[in-house]
Amino acid sequence: MAALLVGLSLTAPATGQDSIESVIGQPVLALAQRHELTTALRFNSGGHRGALAARLRDPGPPVALAGDRYIYGFGCRAEGCREGGAFLAFDVHEERVYLLLTEGGGVRLSVPPDPRAWPEALRPGLREFIPTLAEAMGPR
Repeated sequence: MAALLVGLSLTAPATGQDSIESVIGQPVLALAQRHELTTALRFNSGGHRGALAARLRDPGPPVALAGDRYIYGFGCRAEGCREGGAFLAFDVHEERVYLLLTEGGGVRLSVPPDPRAWPEALRPGLREFIPTLAEAMGPR
């Protein structure tokens, strides 16, 4: 528990008053460090905190905006996202977190666990992360 928080807060930005949209264009770690997400990440990561913290530091595309309300990004190991990756999204309207952690070709953690509960607007981002996961998700 403390490892994820300490790891994420070591480089957390000092300005907590700026808008969450300020992380667009930055690595996914910047999104994970936002105060809007830290409690949810701590609560939902369970026994996967160390792996999640590591994957959030891995390279990936810049954080983007989908559907004018979902800020998302991901990081993946050099071997690919299926072998180790973290996809993180935040709904700025409902203040809801979406999280996937993959390892060794499988999903280790999904929040929410049922892909049918994921919003359709995240499908293109998930397709970049792991195409088969995007196909498994259903409309909200």
